[in-house]
Amino acid sequence: MVVGALILGALLTSLLERKLYRPEDEQGTSANAKVNRQLELLHVDRWLFLAGPITALFGVALATAVIPFSPNLIGSDLGIGVFYFIVVIDFVVLGIALSGWGANTENAIESCYRIVAQLVAYVVPLGLAYVGAIMMARSLSTIDIVNAQTGWWFIWLQPIGFALYIVTGLMQSYRAPFAEPFSSKINHGILSVSGGWMALVWRIALSGVLFAIAAMGVILYLGGWHGPWLPAPIWFLLKTYGLMTLMVWLGTRVKPFSTARMLKLAWRTLIPLGMINVLVIGGLILLGVGPK
Repeated sequence: MVVGALILGALLTSLLERKLYRPEDEQGTSANAKVNRQLELLHVDRWLFLAGPITALFGVALATAVIPFSPNLIGSDLGIGVFYFIVVIDFVVLGIALSGWGANTENAIESCYRIVAQLVAYVVPLGLAYVGAIMMARSLSTIDIVNAQTGWWFIWLQPIGFALYIVTGLMQSYRAPFAEPFSSKINHGILSVSGGWMALVWRIALSGVLFAIAAMGVILYLGGWHGPWLPAPIWFLLKTYGLMTLMVWLGTRVKPFSTARMLKLAWRTLIPLGMINVLVIGGLILLGVGPK
């Protein structure tokens, strides 16, 4: 079921990006990106190079396991599901770093450096975007967080947290305007040296990560599977695809960010906003606002 959900998510992402990305967009992970794959590498570390896409796909599959499409349609309802998701989804960063270093080419190694710097930029504000929903639901379980939104979706109680999640989610999924590790300036980084089955695995992993991040956003802020008339899994997929569309569309409206600008944005703007959101949610909880 998890593998099927991952493949479905990757397909939905590919279809969405074909519609929304223009050929001139700075976005190396889109379905339309054309890269010149250099398959003959002179000083490659085969173990690291091959481990990269497998590690990335493994991480996205593990993350998909805790996404509830309905109350009874989930790979595993872990009591620490959200924390688990935060950890395993960033196996994608590890995979890119492994392949970039293992390929031992100038552009691939630059991709490795950029992905690690991008992780530093988004990891703290992204964590703060999670904290507000966790505080209000009083649980790390993805099922419990959705059940806590039976009345009011958390987006109405913490719009700052939702906006923060969209920005940091784009950073974490390496989409425009935060696609520096796959920038055309470095010939799309590791994607330029990956062909055959590796290119396919990278495509599934990098498409699946956007789906997984959007799905977690639906869990944290948009009430999960809750909705009238339609079956719960249909509502969940519609919300996820809608959030993916919003994220990708907003990303294409902004000029590409360099790594330095991402770090500046995170530490000067996103982290202070995240702290304000946490303080506001703490106040609302003390006032008795939110799920009982």
